[in-house]
Amino acid sequence: MMKKQDQNFGQKNIKGLRMPSSQVFAVNNRGRVFSLSTDQAVWRELPYLGVEFKRVSAHETVIWALGGDHQVYVYVYGSSVPIRVCEETYENQRWNPVEGFSSVLLPTDRAPFSSADGLTPHPLTSISLPTLAWSWESPWHLHHTHEGQALDKEAWTYAIDFPRSYTADKKWNSYVRRRKWVRYRRYVALDTWSAVPSIHQDHTQVLQPGLQSSRASVQKEISSFKEPFIDISVGGGEVPGDDADKLMVWGVTALGRVMVRAGVDGTCPEGCEWVHIPTPTDKDVTSVWVGRSGRVWAVTWDGNALVRTGVTRDTPTGTDWVVLDQPEGSRLHQLAVGVKSVWALTRDHRLWFRRGLEVSQDSSSGKNQNSELGSSWLLMVGLLNMVAVGPNDQVWGIGKDDHSILVRTGVSEAELTGRTWKSICLPLGTLDSPDPSRSPTPDPATVNVNTQVFNFPAITPSSSREASDSPNQSVDLSLQTDPGDLFSMQTVFDKLKLEGRDESQDEKDASSISQETRSDDIAVDNQQSEDRRNLTDDSAPDTAPEKEEEESDNVTASNQFSESEALPNGSIVSECDNRATHEENTLDTSKEQPGDVGGDEKDCLSISDSTGVEDQGEEKISDLTTVQTGNKEWSEARLRHISGSSAGSEASGMKGNLVILREDAPNYDLLAMQAEHLWMWVTGGGCWIRANNMPKWFLSEGSPAVVSEPWRTSVLQKLKNRQEIEIKPFSGYEEAVEGSSWVISGKCRWWAGSQWVPASLELTMVGSRRSQVQDATLVVQYTLGSNKMEEFSCCTIMMIMLCIDPAAARSVVAIYHPNKPLQPKTLLFSAETEAEEWLNHISSACNQFRGLLDRPSPYSVWGVTTQGDVFVHDCSVTEEELRAESVAAHKQLSVGTGATPLTLLLDRGFRPGFFITVSGKIHDKADQFHINLQSSRTTDANIALHVNPRFAFKTAILNNKKKGIWGTEEKRPLINLAPGSHCEISIVCDDKDFKISVNDKFWCSFKHRLPTTKISHVVVRGAFTIDAITYNHGAGERQLCEWYWRGLGGHLLRVEGGAGGVTWAISHDFHVFTYTAATGGGLYKGSNNDAHVKMMSDVRHMYVWENQRWNPVTGFTYRGFPTDRYTWSDHTGRLQRTRESTKLPSRHWQWTSEWCVDYHTPGGVDREGWQYATDFPRSYHAHKYVTDLVRRRRWVRKCRISTSGPWQLMEKVSLIHVSVSPECAADNTVPVWGVSASGEIVFRSGVTASKPWGEKWNLIPAECPMRTVCASVDCRGVWAVSKDGRAHLRLGVSKKNPQGLQWVNVDAPHQPLIEVSTGAGAVWGLDQNGALYRRKNVLPLFPEGTEWAFACNNVANISVAASGALWAVLDSFDSEKGTVQGVIASRQEISDTCFVGTGWEHTLGTGWSHVSARVPLPL
Repeated sequence: MMKKQDQNFGQKNIKGLRMPSSQVFAVNNRGRVFSLSTDQAVWRELPYLGVEFKRVSAHETVIWALGGDHQVYVYVYGSSVPIRVCEETYENQRWNPVEGFSSVLLPTDRAPFSSADGLTPHPLTSISLPTLAWSWESPWHLHHTHEGQALDKEAWTYAIDFPRSYTADKKWNSYVRRRKWVRYRRYVALDTWSAVPSIHQDHTQVLQPGLQSSRASVQKEISSFKEPFIDISVGGGEVPGDDADKLMVWGVTALGRVMVRAGVDGTCPEGCEWVHIPTPTDKDVTSVWVGRSGRVWAVTWDGNALVRTGVTRDTPTGTDWVVLDQPEGSRLHQLAVGVKSVWALTRDHRLWFRRGLEVSQDSSSGKNQNSELGSSWLLMVGLLNMVAVGPNDQVWGIGKDDHSILVRTGVSEAELTGRTWKSICLPLGTLDSPDPSRSPTPDPATVNVNTQVFNFPAITPSSSREASDSPNQSVDLSLQTDPGDLFSMQTVFDKLKLEGRDESQDEKDASSISQETRSDDIAVDNQQSEDRRNLTDDSAPDTAPEKEEEESDNVTASNQFSESEALPNGSIVSECDNRATHEENTLDTSKEQPGDVGGDEKDCLSISDSTGVEDQGEEKISDLTTVQTGNKEWSEARLRHISGSSAGSEASGMKGNLVILREDAPNYDLLAMQAEHLWMWVTGGGCWIRANNMPKWFLSEGSPAVVSEPWRTSVLQKLKNRQEIEIKPFSGYEEAVEGSSWVISGKCRWWAGSQWVPASLELTMVGSRRSQVQDATLVVQYTLGSNKMEEFSCCTIMMIMLCIDPAAARSVVAIYHPNKPLQPKTLLFSAETEAEEWLNHISSACNQFRGLLDRPSPYSVWGVTTQGDVFVHDCSVTEEELRAESVAAHKQLSVGTGATPLTLLLDRGFRPGFFITVSGKIHDKADQFHINLQSSRTTDANIALHVNPRFAFKTAILNNKKKGIWGTEEKRPLINLAPGSHCEISIVCDDKDFKISVNDKFWCSFKHRLPTTKISHVVVRGAFTIDAITYNHGAGERQLCEWYWRGLGGHLLRVEGGAGGVTWAISHDFHVFTYTAATGGGLYKGSNNDAHVKMMSDVRHMYVWENQRWNPVTGFTYRGFPTDRYTWSDHTGRLQRTRESTKLPSRHWQWTSEWCVDYHTPGGVDREGWQYATDFPRSYHAHKYVTDLVRRRRWVRKCRISTSGPWQLMEKVSLIHVSVSPECAADNTVPVWGVSASGEIVFRSGVTASKPWGEKWNLIPAECPMRTVCASVDCRGVWAVSKDGRAHLRLGVSKKNPQGLQWVNVDAPHQPLIEVSTGAGAVWGLDQNGALYRRKNVLPLFPEGTEWAFACNNVANISVAASGALWAVLDSFDSEKGTVQGVIASRQEISDTCFVGTGWEHTLGTGWSHVSARVPLPL
């Protein structure tokens, strides 16, 4: 059988994706499992299905648990994107002259049905489901594509011989052919507990040590003995070099054996089989813990620690055990293993920390002994019942006295021991139990399987105790516990005396159990096997059948059941099977032991009324007497349980009962006492938290307990009442008190004269009495030869960005101005915290000035930088912004006393559409004066316009000055200008010239000689007294370089906006988020709706390339040619980058792994991770050939950021691409399409503006895995790109049917495509080399078009609006000061005659990686 794992895209950040989860799981004293999410403040109970749990161990995608029946269960988070695996086999045929092509092959040929390489036979009949937790989606069918080309209906590919390259066309020398059959299977046991097959079901049988018997007795022991588990732990996912979805599950059985569940990964969540890992002699294990990096530590019966060494990517189960001594002679009870830390509890509840643990820097060399074992134990403060370690080495625990859950504060990479314990005291959420009368119906959009039910029999004392309190529940799958498990577990516990023995007995080896006593129990087990074959579950009918029918059915069911085997754990049965089993269980309930209370009181009464069970009750007493003889303590405990729970109901109608009947008076409780809730176990294996960014779980951080305090509620209500009475009635009046101003000052370094110079900062904000910013100015003062000053009004600051250079330890705040949209002004700070503060100050002032305090409108453009920062530009103009623009567009500049010379800043520049008016009086004896529009306030500035009236010559001179050299003078006659007169001179900037008017009459014009974008100041000199200067920059007339980009919190890979303001996002670890409409988070503080700012995290991979060249003497070595790339470099080889010099991006990041070889490098690698080529740089391949003279390999290290932002995490889904439709469907929902990690196309239904997360996912089947998709409701609008670079059009899409009907293949251009975006019938494509294309002749009747037309190169990302406008991120762009990268631009001059446009108009900023502008913009 050949598995095709579609999610292996050849990249590490795509393979092994995890579904989003950040939760803590805990088990209480009733065996119920609760979860606590990092963005909530309440415990939520997982659905109770009849099985109590002792321990749980969690990872991001799954929970493994130990049930009260000592069986292992797994809970896979119900991914909205299904877990699907494609089974495939190849049908092979050879041509012969008689029959033509037939299945008669040569003896040396491959099998008629085989794997792709032909080495393994794979007939269709031999391919079956691995476990009953899987279901087939469809029957076998042919795969009709080959290397991107469509095949005919028979799907054959031809070749000369086996094995050769195959083609779709049959040639004259095609002697063999083959075709591929595929069938998808789906994992259906999601969002529910599923039993993992026990050891005996994996054919891993065990005999107790010291057993000497005949072959018959051995077979008898094997058939009846089943080995229960006593501990389970899940880890892995961060083993150096291994896949992120490969988990490590280790367990311990009651005999002290260590077992490993093999094959646990993203496509097989329950694993394949149990593998026994031998332990040293006389070192049986009681508990085990697995860390995320592969560390495995265990505790033995005598209280020592066992450490598994040699755990690597190639040997995941390790090679050897090393025994560690106890800490100060105290016997160990439990261990908790992290990535860089190990914690331990001794039997006296003391807590210990293992010192000296380090992680090897080179995974290829293996870990040394000291790094795996540590050096010594350190006693910590506190007494605990258990301890657990999660990601980032965060520590959890349960207190000894109050059984409360604790979290260790202050745990960081530099301080792994943390500081103090903090209790998590939060309310318990109620669980909405499903209706027990019916089973939920599967989603018809998903796989069509029969309704299935998990049956959870209550088989333990704890479960029996809760049976009467818990209603019957139904879930999607069937899970039954083998009834023999209870009795075999009793046998083990009887002989090992696990209950009630002292510490000296704990030290005895399991081999000391006597053969005779155990043999007696085996005999008892066999004697009772038929009576205990079928356990009663909680789904007994409400009414008992008639006596006559019950007797006959009882005999029939008993005979049928004795001829067949009991259903194994995890078995899936259909509705009819459940009904039959349900009846058998109801009829055979009389054969249970009195201690096995599996049903409720009604079940017991219905059974006791039956006359056919009276005689069997007497036989049951004799059987139980035998059991009591074997284990008196166990039987007494069971009897005490019966008498204390439901014994009264059973005794009233059942003969031969062990309970003595008495007549008791009614006993009523004076006060209803609630059962005490105690925490018994906790796991944080899937919870990502940081010491400096803890969740809001504590009272001091605004938990519900503080918010709901009466005093707080009273104060808030009084403030609201006062607001309504004193403030709100007068909100429409103009304020009588003048606005106040405040100044924030600081120090930085300013980039001037090609160097960093010391500078002082002053941010002056002018606000109203209510602290609303009405204007703000940033002043930078520095000295460079002389004292200089730069001024920036908040209305001219278009974007503020924080750039961290960790290698040089520099924190830079970049300020973008319309005059230089691609060259920002930069402020360098000595510390990240100081830079973050100034970023927040400046951005807050700009936002308040523009009135941008609420969520952006639906008409917004979203952008993401390569650093993961999110920005948004709102293209709709709000009333506040219009008012601010009006004030800023036409304002009076401060002229003081009016004396000249005077130099004033034009904060918005002086581009076409701007004008300035200078009014004043010419002196009586004036000789001349002049007005300059120049590039700076210095005397050596470039002058774009020089207006110089000279009264002695009765003429005016117009000129310009560039680099200190005056241009050619232009003379104009004087009009309405004379000494002693008042005048008003207006200068308007037009597209080609300046137009000058005097006293509202046109005077003259002057053609542009210098770029008007350089103008920043106006200067008035000479015999002139200024009355006023009016400056107008044209409100509402915005160019792309004048767009204001507002920063939002969070760290994301891409953001997609759509109709109604619905906005979705994907992080670098492919978690999916929806926008919450807030405006703060992360570096941006002071949001008005902080309640919608959520905690979030993201993961990135840092890469370093190792390069070598071959020489005849030493082979491959680091010595290369002088022209070669660096030994350690980036992917281009031009920049030197070593592992030691690679730093974290900022202080908010934390390393989560060590450097290791990346075995998922695109193009493939050999066993050591190398790629080979003939020279640098060429195409690389995984196998070395004779002509290969160079090689390289990639090293990877993961880091994680913990931040916050207005983004709500969507659980149970992991997508690599998402697209939101720019238009609504007919039912006013917004279609959202996505591509899962395995390449599945999914459709989110029920998405609206008020409910942006939608309702459910629907799978859109496709014949090959996809990589990107474009959403729309247009018949030409939904396109997808497959993994092999082909385009696919979805036919039948309309507003009434947004999901469409079927996919149609569209060939790619010369290179494979990576993205397609559409709008208004325009279909644009982007290939893997950055070439941009547009599809020709796309018509409603022919939506696939005819061919691709080339447009341009150097494009990294595209987004097409519903209006057809094309937006893109340019990989490189030629600016005035050289080539810049990552520029957002809009395609210009697209017309019918120029199909692909001619050029680009760019916006502000560089370093962009993604843009989304799907909604038509009101430009």
